[in-house]
Amino acid sequence: ETTVSIRRNRMFEDSYQSLHRKSADQWKGRFTIKFSGEEGQDAGGLLREWYQLMSEEIFNPLYALFKLSPADNVTYSISPQSYINEGHLSYFKYVGRFIAKAIYDQ
Repeated sequence: ETTVSIRRNRMFEDSYQSLHRKSADQWKGRFTIKFSGEEGQDAGGLLREWYQLMSEEIFNPLYALFKLSPADNVTYSISPQSYINEGHLSYFKYVGRFIAKAIYDQ
């Protein structure tokens, strides 16, 4: 079991720092989410909320990881500006693992 302690105003950064060095086997384990400064037991609801909020944060334009497709304004592609984040390649690996974890936990 992996406990992920995150601040809501630093959702992406805190999640990344807690998880990006975990092995693939560790990603297959159970995650328990703890929002800093909040009471609550994670009986699944906090994990679902984390998936939802992180899914939105991944596409936050401030990270410049993805850009909205001008063709349809519905799909996303990798942003050519992603290099402005020094660790952008590591971010992409983390995002891939996050998406795989969401599918695995379904």
